[in-house]
Amino acid sequence: MCKNPISIIIRIQHNIRVLPEILKACEQLQPLEIILTINGYIDDSIDIAKSYNCKIIKLEKPTEPNNCYVIGAKKAKGKYLLFLDANYIIHPSLLIPFLQPLRNGSADVVLNNLDEFFYQKQQPHLAMIWQQVTNHFFHRPDLHVNSLLFPPYAMTKETLEAINPESLLNPILAQMKIIKNKFCISNHFKIAIPQIPSFPSKQLNCYHLEAIENWINILQDPRGNYTDSNRRRDIILELQNGEQRAIPKIITGKEFYSNTYGDKQLSVIIPVQNEEKTIESVIFEVQKLKPFEIIVIVNGSTDKTEGLAKGCGATVISYEEALGNDTGRAVGAFFAKGDILLFIDGDFLISSYDLLPFVQSIQNGTDLALNKLDYYYMYRLPYSIVTACKYAVNLACNRKDLGMGSTIAVPHAFSRKCIDTIGFHSLLSPTLSQVKTILAGFHVQNVHSVDVDKMNRVRPEKHFSKEGCLSLATQQIIGDHIEAISYLTEQKEYF
Repeated sequence: MCKNPISIIIRIQHNIRVLPEILKACEQLQPLEIILTINGYIDDSIDIAKSYNCKIIKLEKPTEPNNCYVIGAKKAKGKYLLFLDANYIIHPSLLIPFLQPLRNGSADVVLNNLDEFFYQKQQPHLAMIWQQVTNHFFHRPDLHVNSLLFPPYAMTKETLEAINPESLLNPILAQMKIIKNKFCISNHFKIAIPQIPSFPSKQLNCYHLEAIENWINILQDPRGNYTDSNRRRDIILELQNGEQRAIPKIITGKEFYSNTYGDKQLSVIIPVQNEEKTIESVIFEVQKLKPFEIIVIVNGSTDKTEGLAKGCGATVISYEEALGNDTGRAVGAFFAKGDILLFIDGDFLISSYDLLPFVQSIQNGTDLALNKLDYYYMYRLPYSIVTACKYAVNLACNRKDLGMGSTIAVPHAFSRKCIDTIGFHSLLSPTLSQVKTILAGFHVQNVHSVDVDKMNRVRPEKHFSKEGCLSLATQQIIGDHIEAISYLTEQKEYF
């Protein structure tokens, strides 16, 4: 009988009740070989495997599950390698079309399509959140959550040799290498599996962070080749270096010392560009908080925003040119005199009732008070890539409790002590400032929910994109998260 040039590799971690059925299904593919890598002493599986003429690799000492795939793949002789999970049966009528892209030469790698899990109206598995994020980081959003982390998957022997079989120890690193080497990936065929495999959080973090670190090193770009848009980092660098030419035009407004927050004074920081329709109402509302100062950073405006802000008694810092996203926050933090720094936007109104909890949280010892958005995102499924990025960064920092809490979203507030430690310039990239704050040991928590998504002003040039493309705003936010993870992976004592 002419056998197909397929090596089927199955890892065995424990006694598998359905192993005979799995092997019967595999035999119907007429493979060149079935390799069982048996992890530890599992005599029943060995006896069953012998009865099906499988190649048996018995490991005397327990090893990491993915190492079973590595060991089996190194022994494989087939042109195509199929990696199966021993916990469920896949009918050969599904495996045949699954392997077809390899056999007809249209793909080098085949991943199982898990869109069904991704679009379920329930909170996603942490492994799927991570995979959605890393596929975007690697500029392959078309892969959705599909991954070598979730067997079955298959690849050509040539592909495996190019990325090194040892890469399979970390499936995410292996997938990154496949993408880097521009191998063709098929992920269109769905094989239903009972559930997404579970992994310890620490292991998931290590898999993804190692792969991201390698990706950043290859690209030699801490933002992973994602746009920084028109963000004026040069201006912040000049302020940081004390260059006189960097000092903008400043008109100091009213300042009021208050004992509202004990011995701490409040600075409210509002970056704006062409917000004449909203700036007065925004300032009038924050005045109810009794701040020491309200700082409005006017940049790139061509309307009456500057004059209106002055008329309301705010300190106005003016730049003729647009500073880009978040640069205004860093400028405001540099010039602010308060002990509590509250950051809001000038294009929509948030009630003082909703702003007060952020201020009071810093007053009472928190160093970074974040908008608590988890409640809203329980009903917004599947997660957008921006939401997934927020969650993944908190997972990477071992702060799962923060959920989607992020300095990407306003309102949020910092303590002066925290800003002085991480540096005002860190606010240029919001997620970086958050990661630095966490790693420095400051107290960070979600304090209050404000659904700002419904309030945000839509800017077509930033928020809209061609079908199938990411908006400029989304691209920049993804880059911010890569930049933050780049910083995290550099802190070897933490990582």
